[in-house]
Amino acid sequence: MSTYQTLNEIIIDSSAIIHNYRYFQNFNPSSVICPVLKANAYGHGLHQIAQIVDHYLHSPYIMVDSLYEAYELYKQKIKTPVMIMGYTDPTNYSVWKKLPFTFTVYDIDSLQTLNKHQPGAKIHIKLDTGMCRLGIQPENLIQFIDVLKTCKNLKIEGIYSHLSQADDPKKTTFTNNQIKLFKNMVSIFENAGFSFKYKHLSATAGATIINDPYFNLIRLGLGFYGYTPFGPHTVKGREQRLQLKSALTFTSRIALIKSVHPGDRIGYGGTYQVKQDETIAILTAGYNEGLSRHLSNQASLLLNHIQCPIVGNISMDMTTIKIPRTVQTKIGDHITIISPDINSSCSVYKLAALLDTIPYTILTSLHSSIRRTVI
Repeated sequence: MSTYQTLNEIIIDSSAIIHNYRYFQNFNPSSVICPVLKANAYGHGLHQIAQIVDHYLHSPYIMVDSLYEAYELYKQKIKTPVMIMGYTDPTNYSVWKKLPFTFTVYDIDSLQTLNKHQPGAKIHIKLDTGMCRLGIQPENLIQFIDVLKTCKNLKIEGIYSHLSQADDPKKTTFTNNQIKLFKNMVSIFENAGFSFKYKHLSATAGATIINDPYFNLIRLGLGFYGYTPFGPHTVKGREQRLQLKSALTFTSRIALIKSVHPGDRIGYGGTYQVKQDETIAILTAGYNEGLSRHLSNQASLLLNHIQCPIVGNISMDMTTIKIPRTVQTKIGDHITIISPDINSSCSVYKLAALLDTIPYTILTSLHSSIRRTVI
């Protein structure tokens, strides 16, 4: 009996995920590690990564951005508790009588609405220590505390903020000021009679440079998937590129092989002109799947570890590559679009460098319709 043949596939190495989790846990033995699965688990697949967390890791929380993501995990019967870090329209707190999640409170409106519509809900209070996104600003702290004292229906579990420049070794003064401000703001809560099970400030970068027992939870994002936020010319960046394990491989298939001749122009706009007899292959993935159009005539993909340059403009669902003369291939062969080998021509780091962007954007651009397979 024939089996369905997948054209494009993302393969997730669960052992790499577990390795990265333990790497940060060993570096931060006094903190619990909470994986961040927002943005479809950084392109790796929300459901697939949540299953790995459930089965192999012992984390107090899975961190997500939205109520939508949290509810997706609820429908999948994920057992690990889920904490929502991002914005939720307060109206949505009244849609369900009892939402089984932990919520971030970042202003008086979200606090009062949760207290009214979700009695018994656990909350983490978010402070703005200098990033100027969600969070209570220092000048509004006393007013917030006065309202918090009246919200008897909520269970206060944690308090946190977010570091904006921890990945830049030249910005340690700013980071240290954020740490100092956070501790000062927390002390105001504590002096008002509140206590917190969890105090947290660090994501991947902070977890690398801060080793302070005052903080006892880490929200592990990029590093969980095997990538470092530090640049390649930094000590931490070089170390983590060697020690972390990239978990994701993205492959496509060859749909057609053609011989082209001098003068032929390939793809929309004819941006690649053939100068001699060449062999090209058309792949079944394009910018819809997450292969940025700006990589046209720039990047090289891999056929059996051999570099094959992209020629012509990348199309919505197709990409053309040039096959080297000495290479034999056939329709249906697999092409690696993203390799977990950080030294390859199509590693996340290499593609990000070509696009003058960061690894996050490469990963989160991968379309959710691509099949994810965990090995």
